[in-house]
Amino acid sequence: MAEAPPTDVNAPERPEGLITGTARTVIDGDSLEVASTDGTIDVRLVGVNANERGECFYDEARDYLTSLVEGRQVGIERAGADQFGRVLANIWVDDQLVNLSMVETGHAIAQTPHEDNPYGRLLVATEQTAWESKRGLWSRSACGSEDTGVTISLDVTGVNPAGPDGDVLADEKVTIVNEGTGMQEVTGWVLRDESSRNRLTIEPTTILAADGSLEIDSACTGPVFGCTGTPIWNNDGDMALLLDSNGTVVARARY
Repeated sequence: MAEAPPTDVNAPERPEGLITGTARTVIDGDSLEVASTDGTIDVRLVGVNANERGECFYDEARDYLTSLVEGRQVGIERAGADQFGRVLANIWVDDQLVNLSMVETGHAIAQTPHEDNPYGRLLVATEQTAWESKRGLWSRSACGSEDTGVTISLDVTGVNPAGPDGDVLADEKVTIVNEGTGMQEVTGWVLRDESSRNRLTIEPTTILAADGSLEIDSACTGPVFGCTGTPIWNNDGDMALLLDSNGTVVARARY
């Protein structure tokens, strides 16, 4: 049985005139196949990102989406198509918006809102509540990590420096801040963007001093590797996430 979603989110109303079909196969935490009268529709949930295969919480996200939709009649609220030809959509089961349920239970991350998704801002606000409540992938023990008691935050004020993006990679930066009174080893920790296509890994034996900070720029001039020679952080909105060596999210910052 599907986990009951939290009750602290105001659910939107299901629109009329949706394409309907039966959810047959769940591919992962944000994509599925729907059998309709016109054939099989490959659907990518719009406005959310679930962890990919090989990442912590991949299985949990896929299994939760399966519990919500598999074998059930669903409504498809189209929002376009992606580069793979999949239908971008909000999925409804009765009056439940599945995309929203994935975010509010901590099984998916909200994408930066775009005009093609009327629920984008709701998804982002819902994610904030899930983060504060440490639900799902936001739990400090989600990937088997132990809470060290050290508070880490991210400063994203340097993600959009002046000048052409490709010329200022060393100035495009996110700062990791240790707000605690104890040092924290950050070897193998990963700083990633919302899409997870850009992932910078911190080099071995890197220690973040108490009340100290570490600047991570997009040219990898610091103790990190994984830069591609191109800008990382979107100028029109993105989210930085810091993962420990187990894959648990330690800090996040949206702008």
